[in-house]
Amino acid sequence: MADGKRGAGPRVLVIRCGAVGDTVLATCVLDPILARWPDARIEWLATPASAALFGADPRIARIHRLRHRKLPIPLSPTKRQLVRESRADPFALVLNLETADYFRRLAHTVAAKRVVGFGDGAVWQHRHGVENHRAVLTVAGFAAAAAAAVPRLVGAAAPAGLPPRFVALHPGNSHSGATRANIRAWPAPRWVELNRRLVAAGVATVITGAPNEAELAAEVAAVGGLDLAGRTDLPTMAGVMEKAALLVCTDTGPVHIAAAVGTAVIGLYGPTRPTHTAPYGRPGQVQLIRHDIECGPCYGTPRHKTCTDNRCMQLITVDEVFDAVLVRWQQEDLTTGNTGI
Repeated sequence: MADGKRGAGPRVLVIRCGAVGDTVLATCVLDPILARWPDARIEWLATPASAALFGADPRIARIHRLRHRKLPIPLSPTKRQLVRESRADPFALVLNLETADYFRRLAHTVAAKRVVGFGDGAVWQHRHGVENHRAVLTVAGFAAAAAAAVPRLVGAAAPAGLPPRFVALHPGNSHSGATRANIRAWPAPRWVELNRRLVAAGVATVITGAPNEAELAAEVAAVGGLDLAGRTDLPTMAGVMEKAALLVCTDTGPVHIAAAVGTAVIGLYGPTRPTHTAPYGRPGQVQLIRHDIECGPCYGTPRHKTCTDNRCMQLITVDEVFDAVLVRWQQEDLTTGNTGI
């Protein structure tokens, strides 16, 4: 259990203070560490929101919650405490999975026998996050395990009352409610129509979402299905995803959570680069529905900041998503096929 006492072996610090999806991808380093050091005490420096992912994970001994990433060490209580405690009990290894200079300074201020990260032996490249994390593992001496390292989460128990077999729909994403255009979103009426068709076809659905996505989820659930939006924390949501036969979601944290608990995924992708941000799963687990257009993928470019018409997402039709869900639903083993990333 996070923040509990685990392991009397080497003390290891993982630095990854990203959003939920980024943090899920970084969990690929945990099992390789424990394969070599089964009694390792693994600590993680995370944002408060992403730290919630580890609420049911016995692999994490302690979480350091960092609210302000850029604050210098003297002005950050979390960073100061981390440095102070490390001088009394040095880390055997620091894995710095961040690229910013202020995290590199922190990693080298913390007392540790060895620090490995980008700029410290590993080279960050424009590729999938998991591949970059594997590069850090390789430099740290985990080469054999790094080649097969994949994200994995441990979820909490799912709430009672779930259908015996169901498709999870997550219509919101991390930009829901933001002031700027949510160009990763699939239009709300299409989520409603997709759910309507699935319910009519006899497919049980469960609609998930964060508290700020509850209004959208309620709109989708009005035509059928179980609405759990705002009623689960992240570990419980992971438990729901683990029970699901399939998740349909845009590029946001829950699509990575579902993949990391072994659930089949249909991802609706538009402005983001699947080569960098697709859910990472076993062959056939992940299916992406997307349409190439002349201006995409644009995420992270100046064009993204001025986009007010996310044609890349609007080109995804209800028909193609509904058909893809039915094909997967009707498969006895949802991991078969050639639809993986």
